[in-house]
Amino acid sequence: MADKTTISIQPDQKQLTGLYGALKELDKDANNQLKTDVMAISQWSAGRIKSAASLNPYPKQAAKALATTAARRDRVPSVAIGGSRQKYSGGAVAGNILFGSEFGANPTSVNGRFPNGGRRFPMPSKGYGIFKTLKEIQPEITRQWKAAVDKVLNDWSKG
Repeated sequence: MADKTTISIQPDQKQLTGLYGALKELDKDANNQLKTDVMAISQWSAGRIKSAASLNPYPKQAAKALATTAARRDRVPSVAIGGSRQKYSGGAVAGNILFGSEFGANPTSVNGRFPNGGRRFPMPSKGYGIFKTLKEIQPEITRQWKAAVDKVLNDWSKG
């Protein structure tokens, strides 16, 4: 059975406990509106992450892993990448190639090469695309999310 590896990009849930408590007070329509507004933010973020494949020294390899990027419907922006649904030759799944594609070869391997000389993954890095992109777009994600929460809270408190 293939290992399932998924990066789930979302805030630390412990830091959101108070907010979730407040959101529980919202009625069903307000929560659905917030989820709809936040889904748009998540979809935008997922699109930016998918385009990050071009930043990788092996963009075709990165594109395979990033093709599994999907926005999740929640009250906070959430994107998932990887998993075990997408399979490749040799039995690998997207989750198997995700971290190597993003962060590079195992530093204990010989320059990230297979014994026959082929490259396994690019050399180690701090992230070729996913994390660079997230760092770049985080202020915009935060701004849009705060605006969505404020809008729903204002509409709900008036109603």
